[in-house]
Amino acid sequence: MIGVYVHHRGRGHLHRALPVMGALRERGHDVTMLVSGRIDDSLVPAGTRVVHLPPVAEGSETPEGLTLGARRAAVAWMDRARPRAFWVDSSPAMSLAARMTGIPMISTLPPGVRVDEPHLLRVRAAQRLIGAWPPGVHQATVRRTESPVAEIGGVSRFERRVREPQDRRRPRVVHLNGSGTGGDHRFWRAVRTTACDLGVAEWLEVGGPDGAWHPDPWAELCSADVVVTGAGQASIADAACADVPLVVVPGRRPYGEQDATAEALDSIPGVTVLRYGDGPTAVGRAVRRQVDRVRDGESGGIRAWWGVDGAAARAAEVIRAATTTSFSS
Repeated sequence: MIGVYVHHRGRGHLHRALPVMGALRERGHDVTMLVSGRIDDSLVPAGTRVVHLPPVAEGSETPEGLTLGARRAAVAWMDRARPRAFWVDSSPAMSLAARMTGIPMISTLPPGVRVDEPHLLRVRAAQRLIGAWPPGVHQATVRRTESPVAEIGGVSRFERRVREPQDRRRPRVVHLNGSGTGGDHRFWRAVRTTACDLGVAEWLEVGGPDGAWHPDPWAELCSADVVVTGAGQASIADAACADVPLVVVPGRRPYGEQDATAEALDSIPGVTVLRYGDGPTAVGRAVRRQVDRVRDGESGGIRAWWGVDGAAARAAEVIRAATTTSFSS
């Protein structure tokens, strides 16, 4: 049996873990997922067990949002269940807790250059690290690790979905605006206004205050001729599956992970990367240029560049391989 810890903040970790757990199940492995946040159990691959750790209570969480009670419960479960390997996506605290049990531990490596001590300890503790990006795009990140890094490509829950045909004459822009209420919505309203003033006739908001949230936005992505998104790893991998031109504006994160992903995307044909500091007018004009690319018959091509196809299976193989390797505590 293989254990998987899914970090509870946001939905990106869950969306990355689900196809990997499915690939493990296809290879004949029993899988148990540990999670401390809310989750719709119907999303979990058939046959996968779910262990609900103590939830986060107000005032009890650590800086990374994981309670001491959750870590204790996870260690107790590992001591009792003795999984053959344990994949942590993507908490330093849970990685170190798993390492204490002597069970082979695989951890997901975030992009960017992090030098905080919890992260460095997590990197040293892992038997293997998974980088959910194409080989070679985060060389500085990989060079700063001591454990081997398997760069397996972007993992998307939509990898195996068939793109649905569209029956529209006007190009549509789809903006993946997130499920929460955070973010600079005035900025994006100004972007939308600029793009529409420049002749972009169809703009679909997914999430945010001006759009409906879709837990499964595959139909919306299939309707897109251009996707506008932040640079979260799950968002980029999902958008890559649509294989259309992208406009990427990285969100502001404490460790610059989205900035690092945006830099990796900047050299890919069909992707335009801007920053909030460029202003909404510049972003709106970039959207219009990408719409013109579509009208000229140019495709995105990002799906192949970002290595989406087969990424979940490659991650599963990294985790499976750890079950055959001894790992002393």
